[in-house]
Amino acid sequence: MGRSCSLALALALAHVLLALTEASAVAWSTAPLWVRVGDRKLLDLGVRDIKVDVVVAKDGSGNFTSLQAALLHAARPVKGQRLVIHIRAGLYREDVEVAINKVLLIGDGVGKTVISGNRSKAGGGLESDNTPVLYAKGNYFMARDITIENTAGKEAGAAVALRSDSKQSVFYRCELIGHEDTLLAKTGRQFYRECTISGTVDFIFGNAKAVFQNCLLLARRPLAGKHNVVTAQGKDGGRSDAGFAFQNCTVTSHEVLDGAETYLGRPWKKHSHVVFLQSFMDTIVHPRGWVAWDRADERVPSTVYYGEYANRGPGANTSARVSWFHAMNSTEAETYTVQRFISGHKWLNATGVEYQPGLI
Repeated sequence: MGRSCSLALALALAHVLLALTEASAVAWSTAPLWVRVGDRKLLDLGVRDIKVDVVVAKDGSGNFTSLQAALLHAARPVKGQRLVIHIRAGLYREDVEVAINKVLLIGDGVGKTVISGNRSKAGGGLESDNTPVLYAKGNYFMARDITIENTAGKEAGAAVALRSDSKQSVFYRCELIGHEDTLLAKTGRQFYRECTISGTVDFIFGNAKAVFQNCLLLARRPLAGKHNVVTAQGKDGGRSDAGFAFQNCTVTSHEVLDGAETYLGRPWKKHSHVVFLQSFMDTIVHPRGWVAWDRADERVPSTVYYGEYANRGPGANTSARVSWFHAMNSTEAETYTVQRFISGHKWLNATGVEYQPGLI
């Protein structure tokens, strides 16, 4: 009896260990191939707890005095590992292009580490795509605790603060300041958490598949006689699965808008896709909610999808919304959550950034 029990117990323990090993393998298999053990939790640790490869400091106390110089000349880590750059507090007046993969920029906080530029469509004859202060071109880009601003002004037309073409990019506790076309979320899966984004016309635009969670969206005073538009999503084809989803965000203003109307979005392309879920909308949001690209022609393609679900605040009343907006149910809304829309459970866990996987 004793030997039989011991054998049975040993077999049971072996099965448990096998199950745990398989579960661990499955958990690791959900992480993208570029993630290594040392790459985990980088957005959840203090700067002192992270192995920093390069320090940028305006006062000369680091390895470089400019971020672009660091990106061009810093020694690269072992192939496959992340390049971690700490940008100390200071005002960095430069236009930056991050062309290499797997870069993490860590600032000393919003308003403390500031990357600033002023390229614009009106000022330099550039297309909006070519005006960014910071251009995240390499894949798997991450940034936290940084302000990026385009100071060209409201009269300058399109003037991008941040352009991200980076797939599986993450922006955590960052501030993006501009007027027209502040953020160009161009392509790929992107995640924004606890970011502040301000602007006037189409200040979040592009064709990425992006989720914005717990972000502050600040409308600014536009040019006289003009109106504000938060989003201009650029999906232009039925096969594309791009779109913008805003969850638990706040739409408001810290400026007196002098009666200027503010809308949640307008269809830049024929399949524009934007949803607001469980967000707070202040009084600045116009009762109609959404606006046609050309206000003189209210016709909007039937392929446009603008949805709202369980929002709150004085601007969330949908009784006077445009006829082409969608009052979403919970099943429809769940489609646009982090887990379902950008498969965040497969890659965000590796970064350490906090996120809400489904509806609140």
